[in-house]
Amino acid sequence: MYRKILSYRPSYKPSLVFLIVPILLIFIFLAKSFEQNNGEGLSKNQELEDNLTTAKDFLFNQFNSGAAKIEYKARNGDSIQRILYEQRIPSNEVNNVMNALRREYNASTLRNEQKVYLVIKKDKNGNSLSRLTVNIDGITSIHVFLNKDNVYETKRITKILTKKNHFVETTIDRGIYSTAKQSGIENSIVAQFARLYGFEIDFQRDLRNNDKIKVFYERFLDDDGVAQRTGNIIYSEIKNSDKNIILYRYEYPNGAVGYFTPEGKSIERTLMRTPINGAKLSSRYGFRIHPILGYNLMHQGTDFAAAVGTPVMASGAGVVEYAGWKGGYGKFVTIRHSSTYQTNYAHLSDYAKGIRRGARVQQGQVIGYLGSTGSSTGPHLHYEVVVGGKKQNSQTLKLPSAAPLEGNNKNFFELQKRNIESLIAEAVKKK
Repeated sequence: MYRKILSYRPSYKPSLVFLIVPILLIFIFLAKSFEQNNGEGLSKNQELEDNLTTAKDFLFNQFNSGAAKIEYKARNGDSIQRILYEQRIPSNEVNNVMNALRREYNASTLRNEQKVYLVIKKDKNGNSLSRLTVNIDGITSIHVFLNKDNVYETKRITKILTKKNHFVETTIDRGIYSTAKQSGIENSIVAQFARLYGFEIDFQRDLRNNDKIKVFYERFLDDDGVAQRTGNIIYSEIKNSDKNIILYRYEYPNGAVGYFTPEGKSIERTLMRTPINGAKLSSRYGFRIHPILGYNLMHQGTDFAAAVGTPVMASGAGVVEYAGWKGGYGKFVTIRHSSTYQTNYAHLSDYAKGIRRGARVQQGQVIGYLGSTGSSTGPHLHYEVVVGGKKQNSQTLKLPSAAPLEGNNKNFFELQKRNIESLIAEAVKKK
């Protein structure tokens, strides 16, 4: 367990009480000056976490009680009780703190690197807790503190998030994932980007260094200007020597959402070209020498090599027809997409939660995790597309697109497209 003592102040004698009033006035003056010179100031969350709720409380804690402010960075399995006992807080007080905390948060165990802050009063009678703060995530924290009646109260504080659109334009130099990370694009947006273009592009083979990508998406910032969440991709573009694919997000009047080219053609296909991100195509569809049997055999699928545990997605919406062990295929999933299309996923290490016979899945939903079960020489996904009962090459198969926009939807799309272009121009100008 990581522990850091941030501050400590010993108790002062009562003879110094006469200093409190002038110091209080000086502190208030400096605080107001700081707020005027600093546009952002301190949020209420920060004040609570820093034990600076009011100038009066600050001076009282510093001059009259003596306090140590301690920061913990927990390891997996650590608990609040253990932290409090380590600070020699009496057991009856620990029970009172935990009862108050449970009103807002189940604190049986802590996550690795989850932060906990304590303000401990130290005097001749021993230690006691004046405040406990547990960070739940980037925007929510739980505070336990003594009220004026000397009873522990609990308060949950959630930062207010503000949506702000964010534009990134970058050049690929070390693959899409490394480039995105270097450009500050969050993993959730990279995954969304990959799902959108998974119908048209194989990220491992179709993209090269010096290809251009653009993405305009929603970010949700806290009151300190830190991005805590991401939302939807609003606009995206991939440009290389072979193609230039531009997509706009369009929300139908009924609330449904789709992504369309500037001409109003949907990017969506019945099935995605590849159901896994960041994998290497290790064996193509066609005749090959079987790696285990040793003789020439028709390979009626496509193999993608990646690390064990890499998420495998449903390449299209449908119903799970089979999820279980299937001989040399190992752990195996079959999805029925329509009366015509079916996909198979073999050699999985495990299944995603809820994946069982009869379960409905959406396109891009994680259905399992790459492995090496069954007759396999190493970790990979064996992927098959079955059309009308016959296995086909998933990499060359021509799949129908969703219907293009027409009528009023086409008119509404044009309005949304112009608005998006205006927002992008404004974002670029600010950069």
